[in-house]
Amino acid sequence: MSRPTQAHLDRTIKKNLPLEVRQQTLSQMQYYMGAKLIEVGIEPQSVIYRWSVETLEDEQICTLSAYWGDSREKLLSGKEPLTGNDLINCARGNAASGVAKTAQLCGYADDVDRFKSVLKQTMAEMGLEIKSLNKLI
Repeated sequence: MSRPTQAHLDRTIKKNLPLEVRQQTLSQMQYYMGAKLIEVGIEPQSVIYRWSVETLEDEQICTLSAYWGDSREKLLSGKEPLTGNDLINCARGNAASGVAKTAQLCGYADDVDRFKSVLKQTMAEMGLEIKSLNKLI
């Protein structure tokens, strides 16, 4: 049986909570993910982490994903980029990392122009106007 090469952890956070409380929850998620990786024999520094944020009416579902081994290589290859809602959620969750890093984490490798174009088109198709994503395009 093959060993897993990715792990995912999600939390639902109320949007009306103070920013400090929401940030503390995200920090705890990162700490917990690192501890779990160590527990199963994966070096946390060798892993690529990707955030995804899905916004609901009064909540956000924040997902932290860790990729190593084959999954890491696949993510960095740019062969299977995210599209649609998955692209929006990933871009939203990683926008603070800058456009180049966000493009990489969304599966576009170093093709930033293609990432921007697809993100812009997806936002238009979905009728979305998200300030943090506008900074990326």
